[in-house]
Amino acid sequence: MDVVINALQYKQKSSGIGMLLRELFGPYTRMSGRRCRIIVPRDGPAFPAGPGTEMVRAPWGHGQGIGRMYFQTFQLGRGYCKNAVLLATDSKVPFFLPRSCILMPLVTDLAVYRLKETYQLSRVVWWRLQYQYVRRRADRFLAISEFTKGEMVELLHIPAEKIEVVPCACCAEMGPVTDREVLDRLQEKYCLPERFVLFVGNFNPRKNLERLLRAFDLAKGQGIPHHLVIAGEQGWKFDRARALEGVGCREAIHFIGYVPDEEMAALYTAAELFSFPSLYEGFGIPVIEAQACGTPVLTSRNSALPEVGGDGAIYVNAWDIGDICRGMLAVLEDREMARQLVEKGLENARRFSWEASAERLKEIVERAINESG
Repeated sequence: MDVVINALQYKQKSSGIGMLLRELFGPYTRMSGRRCRIIVPRDGPAFPAGPGTEMVRAPWGHGQGIGRMYFQTFQLGRGYCKNAVLLATDSKVPFFLPRSCILMPLVTDLAVYRLKETYQLSRVVWWRLQYQYVRRRADRFLAISEFTKGEMVELLHIPAEKIEVVPCACCAEMGPVTDREVLDRLQEKYCLPERFVLFVGNFNPRKNLERLLRAFDLAKGQGIPHHLVIAGEQGWKFDRARALEGVGCREAIHFIGYVPDEEMAALYTAAELFSFPSLYEGFGIPVIEAQACGTPVLTSRNSALPEVGGDGAIYVNAWDIGDICRGMLAVLEDREMARQLVEKGLENARRFSWEASAERLKEIVERAINESG
């Protein structure tokens, strides 16, 4: 039986889902021993798959949302999924799948249920409709954390015994950067301040950037010399001008845009604190990326973040600007606390490995094929 991977969300400058597709399914194709077929958008970058893997380019590019959705919904299943295991993320699943197809969706989060106000209404309606189809059609489910598994049981009413956890990780290249020339080049390229707090992520509402900006403004009022560096793409429903209204230290806030993967380890290393007070995460890859680079981490005590950050992070109430501020000040003003967070963070990050997760995925896929008869 072949394996088909829906990677239509894989694009240039991939983060989040794109990174998951690349770092989990790439190693899986190299170790699976089965013929694999990767479905990518027409304009997607080359997928780092194993030898013998077929890469199929859809007739639509990543930015052609309606056409790409039509292909995924009505053509992908009939054209490629006969006598195959289909691996897909979340609800990105074709309708009209052949009976011979074993469907195995990997669910990253259910924010469309928990924080529906952060999405366009049309997306909420469509994704929930897809989830109802997936819930009835899938043979087995995958989740990226125990938290997400619990959400699937509670919100989608999927039996726990049908869900397997395959955790995320960070790239093996993530680690403390000690080469001063590399750090100096990074500082020059992005005009980085000498001392700064770092945020990394897409600027969608659940990343909680507006509260982070106000919390940093409060901390700045306490006399800290640090700046705030924000790396990532614009995202949706984020208005920078509105987010900065009432913020008095705008000159100490730097939006540096997308940073390539090969520069991320140096960026994390250069920061004195990684601040990630997200409202909701199915996993939270940036937390372990920062930990792996030896950077103290502040994050939220909600969703999957305590599960992922372990003992290597300080946790705050993401809805409370004052609490976020107090957490930042605690780390920035207490060198011993920062040192302990670095030490525990490095240890915690070692719990996760894309290779180990790919091995686990292989075991789950083979078991599903054997049980199918």
